This record gives sequence, C-alpha cells and structure tokens, in this order.
Amino acid sequence: MALTIHPLVPSRLVIDLGRMTYLRNYGVSKWLPCPFYVIKGGEEPVLVDTSGPAAVMSKLRVEPVEDIMTFETALDQVNLKPEQIRKVILTHLMYDHCANAKRLSNATFYTQQAELEFARNPHPLYAGVYHRPLFEDLNFQLIRGDYELMPGIRLLHTPGHSPGNQSVAVSTQAGMAIITGFCCIGENFEVKDGAWVSDQMPEVIPPGIHLDMPQAYNSAKRVADLADILIPMHDPIMTAKRQIPE
Repeated sequence: MALTIHPLVPSRLVIDLGRMTYLRNYGVSKWLPCPFYVIKGGEEPVLVDTSGPAAVMSKLRVEPVEDIMTFETALDQVNLKPEQIRKVILTHLMYDHCANAKRLSNATFYTQQAELEFARNPHPLYAGVYHRPLFEDLNFQLIRGDYELMPGIRLLHTPGHSPGNQSVAVSTQAGMAIITGFCCIGENFEVKDGAWVSDQMPEVIPPGIHLDMPQAYNSAKRVADLADILIPMHDPIMTAKRQIPE
C-alpha cells in the first residue's frame, strides 16, 4: 500500500508571520496558503481539513484573504467529488481549517473531543477564530488522544496551539510523513537563532498563536522527532507541491 499526500490550496491569506513563529517575525506579513490535504492509496481517500472560501473567511479576520479556486475545483485536481468523501480529519476547528466542511454531506469528521468542547466555549481571546456555524451539527466521530484511523494513517494528539490539535502521521514509501495540523511554516523546524542570548537553543519554534507555549513546543518537537517528512501546515511551498512524497 503506497499512501500519498496531495496538498490542495483553494485560498490564501495575508498573515503576520509572528502568528506562525513564536517571538519571531513580528511585523513581517506574507500571503500564506490555506490548504487542505488529500491522502490517497488506502482503503478510501481521506481529507485532512477543508480550508475555506474568501467569502466566509474575509468576514472573520482583519487581514486580506482571496480565493485561488473553488473547493470543488481543488478536489477535481485529484479526481474526487465532494460526495465521494466519507472520512475527514479536522486537525482543529479554527475557521480556516473547517470552513468548507458542510460541503461534504457524506463525511464523518474525526476530531478530538477536547477541541470540540473548547470550540463551543472558547476563551475570549480565541473566540474570533472559532465560528460555531461552520462546525456545529457536523457528523463528528470524537476521539481522545492518539488514534489509528486506518492502516498507515494515525492521528497524533499534539495540543498547545489549541487544546485538541491533532497532527496526521502517514506511512509512505519514503518514510513517515506528518501533517502538523498546528499553524506553522518551515521556519518553525529550522531554528537558526534564539529570541534571547542564551546557551539553550530551542530545537523547534512553537506556533505564535497558542494556549500553552511549553505544550505547543513539546508537540512541535514530538512531530519533528517522529517525522521523516515534515509538512508544515501553512508553508508557502504547499502551493507548488502536487504530491508528497514526489
């Protein structure tokens, strides 16, 4: 069984990179992809997140967002239709990860119980990124902790960015590929300097947005230690990738 991962980018958004990299890059804004991923080659195709359209997301954020293609066009690139999708892993329930979920009428959505509970009653500082109409009444399969979805696909509970963030570990011919789930870019795993003068250099950089910084650090390090192929959720390279591994 040769599993492959296909990044699909229906939209992109402008974001201050400080939100991706803790204590770094504040004031530097870039267009970053808002992808979802399709895992093919197993029992059936599996989606990881759903991204969202500009018409929805532009009402929920202050920075610009624009469409690149429709959700349906993105799926068509891997010869799929929305009605064919029966399994969707939602890494977390922030709007840019689930805003197309209700287009998938036949799907079951695999989500950490801790994430759904928090999303329904978020901290005030997080309330803006959890938009209840996008995920309420979905057909959820709630899980707790690590979980084997099917042979070759394992969900890893990696909290910190959010209480129920989960990363997705996929066994490929080139080794273990992990979709981080938490919002990050490649720089989170390419530490070149510290935020302070110190003899303790961090091994990873946690997301700039987090509820628990040490927990987010430990989750990022766990992913980095386990992965042969790292897939940072919002890295610009995802716009050009067609298949992982190539």
